[in-house]
Amino acid sequence: MTLSLRQFGYLAWIAAIAFCASCQRHLAVTKNEYKQYGINAQTSEDSAIVNYYLPYKQKMQAEMGKVIGQTAEELTKPANPETLMGNYFADALLTEGLKKDTTIQFTLSTKGGLRTTFPKGDITVSHVFELMPFENEMVVLKLSGEKVQEVINFIVKKDGEPISGMHMKIRNGAAYDVTIAGQPFDKNKTYNLLTYDYLADGGDELECLRNPLERREINKKVRDALLDNINDLTRQGKKITAQLDERIVIVKD
Repeated sequence: MTLSLRQFGYLAWIAAIAFCASCQRHLAVTKNEYKQYGINAQTSEDSAIVNYYLPYKQKMQAEMGKVIGQTAEELTKPANPETLMGNYFADALLTEGLKKDTTIQFTLSTKGGLRTTFPKGDITVSHVFELMPFENEMVVLKLSGEKVQEVINFIVKKDGEPISGMHMKIRNGAAYDVTIAGQPFDKNKTYNLLTYDYLADGGDELECLRNPLERREINKKVRDALLDNINDLTRQGKKITAQLDERIVIVKD
């Protein structure tokens, strides 16, 4: 039996029930009252609960451990303007987002949003969940040129963030030679940015994204987009790769 990704939420709920057995306190609710029961190392395991959740746990572990692709090299994320992990992540989002909305021109993530790296070799479903453990949904924001300038300023302030479809050089705290979708950035134009709801709602200091000209949901989780991207690469006989291609260059005098 193969579990769909949507079933993991249910399985996590089952696991949470079992987890209560290892908690230090247990709350039993009766109407509007509760009682506290102390649980310590001497508390015996409830075999009924274990037997109930164990088959689901085993199926979930089998699914999470499934190898879905391979990396050609370790995808790291050091504190540099661009990283292998960040470039892969942003490029994968752009590739999958364009399948849903062909008007997308560039993507933006944040280094802090990428919670792990990919090792060299086999990549499992679990690796993708560890990279993006949140239920973030991809969204497309139509931004004025002025708002895009604020995004650019944010990237400069952070000494680079994961982007795709955009290139820039940074000198003395300011960006120049900025291109979007292969064209010079024009502050008088509007642009379509693909990101995810947490950032679109102003998370990670991106208040400039909160009031776009237009916001479109494309009904796809970031994690699902990554899984689809890796599965597509595998079907094509390709490995997961990334390059440091100077999409962000800090120029020092």
